[in-house]
Amino acid sequence: MKDILKLYLIADYLYFAEGFLYRIEKAIKGGVTAVQFRFKGIDDRQAFETAKDISTLCKRMGTPFFVNNRTDFALLLDADGVHVGQDDLPVKEVRRLLNGKLVGVSAGDYEEFLKIRDTGADYVSFGSVFSTPTKQDAGAPIELQGLRALVNMAMEIPKIAIGGITLKNVENVMSCGVDGVAVAGAIMKAEDPESVAREFRRIIG
Repeated sequence: MKDILKLYLIADYLYFAEGFLYRIEKAIKGGVTAVQFRFKGIDDRQAFETAKDISTLCKRMGTPFFVNNRTDFALLLDADGVHVGQDDLPVKEVRRLLNGKLVGVSAGDYEEFLKIRDTGADYVSFGSVFSTPTKQDAGAPIELQGLRALVNMAMEIPKIAIGGITLKNVENVMSCGVDGVAVAGAIMKAEDPESVAREFRRIIG
């Protein structure tokens, strides 16, 4: 599980529509270990067709594919898992529907982590660590001190950090004890997503 989480790409369609699949493919070639499709503000038909294309790409390249929030999409596409937030379906219900698929969940502070600690999630995503334009509802950044505190509470649950993570700060983020990082803009907006992903992996390991 932890190997899947090392460099977890958030492929956000709303922000990175241009050259979308090409950028995902290049990122995978650079060392991305999982891809999550996140989409808001586009209709279901368009989102599903895009999700299907990403699923096909990930299967071809042997990279785990996750869907943000939409358990129905994950089920229809035989995705490897789904990632849910605090206001989405409860983890136990998602797991019941997906029958053995991986389920990740977000937590942005101590209170949110307490709500999901004993749900049986396969991994938890902590953040937003730093401010990020790709998720306007992320709340106030927890910064490295907040991340470290959450990691210390999480014990053996596999965990990743998310939110504003770049090549400049990823080493400090990893030093907080997470198993990996979730990255959106730093890779998807790069001129060369493959080389940036490769550099992330060099630092992360």
